[in-house]
Amino acid sequence: MTVMNSPLMLARYFRCRSANIAVAFALIAPLLLAFAGAGIDYARYGVALAAIQEIADAAAISGARQWLINRDNVQLPKAIAQKTAESGLQFGGRLDGAELNVVANAAEASVAVSIAYSMRPSFLVALFKNPIAINVEAVAQVSGGANVCMIALDKTATSAILLDGGAAMSGGDCAVYSNSKSEKGISVFDDARLVASLTCSAGGYQGPASNYEPAPLTDCPERDDPLSNRAAPSFTGCDHTDFSLSSGAHTLQPGVYCGGLSVVGDAAATFTPGVYVISDGELKISNEATAAGAGVAFLFTGLGAKMTIDGNADIDFTAPSTGLLAGLLIFEDPNGDGNRVFKITSPNAKRLVGTIYLPLGRFLAESGVGIAEDSEYTAIIARRIELNKGVKLVLNADYNLTTVPVPEGLAGGRITLRQ
Repeated sequence: MTVMNSPLMLARYFRCRSANIAVAFALIAPLLLAFAGAGIDYARYGVALAAIQEIADAAAISGARQWLINRDNVQLPKAIAQKTAESGLQFGGRLDGAELNVVANAAEASVAVSIAYSMRPSFLVALFKNPIAINVEAVAQVSGGANVCMIALDKTATSAILLDGGAAMSGGDCAVYSNSKSEKGISVFDDARLVASLTCSAGGYQGPASNYEPAPLTDCPERDDPLSNRAAPSFTGCDHTDFSLSSGAHTLQPGVYCGGLSVVGDAAATFTPGVYVISDGELKISNEATAAGAGVAFLFTGLGAKMTIDGNADIDFTAPSTGLLAGLLIFEDPNGDGNRVFKITSPNAKRLVGTIYLPLGRFLAESGVGIAEDSEYTAIIARRIELNKGVKLVLNADYNLTTVPVPEGLAGGRITLRQ
């Protein structure tokens, strides 16, 4: 046995070992580089695939959204999807050369978007003689029409729908329509926000694009008033005149309240089911009052018939499930005086289940936080709609969670996406 106990022999040993390691490394270096290159190219492939699929999804949905508005124009869904996809592919020039195909099917109310892209590998050129193929497809299909949670009926007004002063409207699963032909039919100013599944103006809109999600569609067909044929219940005489509560707990009965109905101070009012006719006066719920009722509808008619809910009033109302005003929480007589204001400024008006119908009036909400947010569904159809002073209005469309019916023409469908 040879013992390496001299410096010279140790030096020779390590020189030999180093040479062997260098030779081994030289042999495996190409493999290491190949594995590293494969990892980089695979990562690039994954990023490109995800990006292209996202573009196809967005394009298909944007095109299919047009079917919710008009089933007759076959070309528009295709054109919108095409434009959306092209914009995504051309962003930054990163996906130049991609092949795009869009098919709109009117019978199925669907839009199919397919994209083919050839990715050239950076490191594995020798292994992949040809570019790596990436093929994606997205199909968006509409069933029914859009759920509708807001319609402004005025056909000429500037700012028929107005959000200002930090106001926000959230209707993520429903559509917002303005019938105004004005080029400023919808106005969302400053840091206000309008969020809906679809926002459609018969004219145009104003305010930064960042204030809308998604950006409104313009020059849309007018949305028919779905309640225009709904007749107001008939009534005679007065059951109460200048009715007012300012303290204590009370149970109210349906009937005709001439001169108005007031619940103020710290009064607590329970409204039994039925129709409350507010004739020639105001429904006023104010201060620290509380008002609640299931199966109730408020009919406003005559001179000065309007509504004010302000102060810190606590509100919990649900519309009737049956009867002439089924599904209608607030109903303004379409044959009455115009330009009445129905105002909510209380921060505690969190439950308003049903449809608010003001064919001649103006719905105004200010300063409240989370108005209607605890409602299964709330829809507003009014001549004009105005939100300001930081109000947060939430219009849900969870129709299946309540027995309160949705008036015909409001409940719609949905867009489904498959890849």
